[in-house]
Amino acid sequence: MMIRMLLVVCLVGLFGCATTSKSTEGNQQDTLAKALVPFQARPELAPYFEQAKAYIVLPNNFRAGTGFGGAIGRGWLVVDGKVQSKVFHWQFLAGADLGFQLYKQILFLKDQATLDEFQGSVYQFAGQVNATALLWGKGITPSYHSGVALFTLIDGGLLLEGSVGLHSYHISD
Repeated sequence: MMIRMLLVVCLVGLFGCATTSKSTEGNQQDTLAKALVPFQARPELAPYFEQAKAYIVLPNNFRAGTGFGGAIGRGWLVVDGKVQSKVFHWQFLAGADLGFQLYKQILFLKDQATLDEFQGSVYQFAGQVNATALLWGKGITPSYHSGVALFTLIDGGLLLEGSVGLHSYHISD
């Protein structure tokens, strides 16, 4: 069991680092604009883009698990339409999960109070259900709570998951 957990952590680290894009300041806005395209193409998200004080976009995330699992990703915190910080995201998951998944995620922060609270918190708890088969995927995550709305777009993989977990979003300059 411990060997499986170690393998999952190594795979998450390896693939998470391989799928993140490291951009310079000059093309950071271009990379961000490309990362936002799939979210902006969804009409149901338009009100969130209009009303949110800030959002965190994580364009390249990797999740893997075999009973216990993890996820890793990198992105940006955008406040009032401008990139404020880089964000590193990780998760530890426990439950019925087997496989791996690539996905994009965006979190909308409704107002300044929500942004301040989010920046001050170290960990968040969450429950989620995912099913991914190659390029088809469906994720169900509690999508709105305390001024935070979370949306996930599945890129691919092979995963069945019903889990609870601990999430952390490390915001740095």
